[in-house]
Amino acid sequence: MITLAATWLVTSAFALTSCVQKTPEELHEEEAEKIFALNVMDAHGRLEYFVAENSDSIEADQLTHQYYRDYGDWLWAETPKHLGKGHKVLDYLRQHVPQTGFSEDAFYLKLIADDLQRLDSLWFDKVNTPREVMARLEYHLTKAYVRYAQGQRFGFTNPNKIYNRLDKNDGGTYKGLFDIKMEQPDSVFCHDIFEQALDGTPAQFLQACEPQDTVYYRLQEAMLKDSVKASRQRLLNNMERRRWRDTQPSATDGRFIMVNLPSQQLWAVSRDSVFSMRVCCGAFKTKTPTLSSGISRVELNPEWNIPMSILRNEVSAHAGDSSYFTRRRYRIIDTRTGKTVSGNHVSAAGMRSGTYRVAQASGAGNSLGRIIFRFPNKFSVYLHDTNNRSAFNNEKRTVSHGCVRVQRPFDLVKFVLPDADEWTLDRMRISIDMKPESQRGKDFVKNSGNKRLINSQSCSLHVPVYLHYYTAYPNPQTGIIETWPDRYEYDPPMTKALRAYQ
Repeated sequence: MITLAATWLVTSAFALTSCVQKTPEELHEEEAEKIFALNVMDAHGRLEYFVAENSDSIEADQLTHQYYRDYGDWLWAETPKHLGKGHKVLDYLRQHVPQTGFSEDAFYLKLIADDLQRLDSLWFDKVNTPREVMARLEYHLTKAYVRYAQGQRFGFTNPNKIYNRLDKNDGGTYKGLFDIKMEQPDSVFCHDIFEQALDGTPAQFLQACEPQDTVYYRLQEAMLKDSVKASRQRLLNNMERRRWRDTQPSATDGRFIMVNLPSQQLWAVSRDSVFSMRVCCGAFKTKTPTLSSGISRVELNPEWNIPMSILRNEVSAHAGDSSYFTRRRYRIIDTRTGKTVSGNHVSAAGMRSGTYRVAQASGAGNSLGRIIFRFPNKFSVYLHDTNNRSAFNNEKRTVSHGCVRVQRPFDLVKFVLPDADEWTLDRMRISIDMKPESQRGKDFVKNSGNKRLINSQSCSLHVPVYLHYYTAYPNPQTGIIETWPDRYEYDPPMTKALRAYQ
């Protein structure tokens, strides 16, 4: 290694003869400004080479590359005065990257520190020339800054690419398994991230990008204390899931329903209480999707319109067997006329063609049970009662075609209809053959018997409902982090997606 004084003898001599009264610090600053000015154009060319030669397989890197391809202003290394904010960003990343569980190498922290030191001390050699170090620092520090900011703000992975490229339909297309509308980097974020680096306070911007989520920090705390590779990775995977920020607005009264598929559990959460119940969810081949929505209404005694996938794969095999349809109270409807037809007159091919639909009559014995909770979603999955309640006694409850069966549906009715008076609740109970609880309800049954008094009840406040997938999560009732089997085998592809940062 040789100092700049040896490399740039003419420049140093000029500075010493013309500024004999200046302090060593002033001479160093003047010398640095000249060296930066002499090399900045060559450094720009070198940066263009870095951008052209490096791939952007990490999504955050695409933003960095696009910025420089559009000839964005340099952020860190164009003049000596820019180095100070680079030091602040490096200090922030050195403190916080280890807390994410990721590798410092994924954020180039040692390379950045070495190049900052070279530029601070004007210490170069034939390999680490001023233009090389300036371009290298600019490139690596921007990548590290953007990777961390975008990752902590929106997630380091893309769940659509993870979950929606796992299972295939018969036609070869992928099944949709994830439909949570997440916040994404938009034009405002893309402007702010570079504006703050250019003329603002980039370290404070990184702080603002950190997750604003207590669950994330509970998982992080556990991860930092865990030295077992497998359990630590599980915590890292679930920390990443908490970085994905749902765009669905929170309920004004603080209520929400969370179904966690690995735990096969539902939590109904309000500001002052939490209650839970078991659920049955989709089997491995018919996974319940992850989604967010809001419960819009409660239906009583629903008719089950059998989904086409079940019709093709299961029911059509019984075409021509009218007793099969009679036992299950299935009726076959010609979609062209709307008329019910006999099971003896419909072939398996005709049933699979879409010309017919099959519906199960409402009431006792219906596969949806007596209550269903409707919420908008593209999968036609819902929370509902069931006619097979014994399944709730099983440890493994992945048994459905995708919908979520709830253990105590009427408790959930009262949760999503908090303003319903007792007579309304009793009319609902009477409609599904439950015993009324008010005196008015008891008198009604005594005088009139059970009748279907209510078919549907709208929810004045759409209670948010989340179907999530966490293999480690703080139990909302106890606050204790619990772990569950990876029932849909989502953790391995998550681990693979995070490998670039480990």
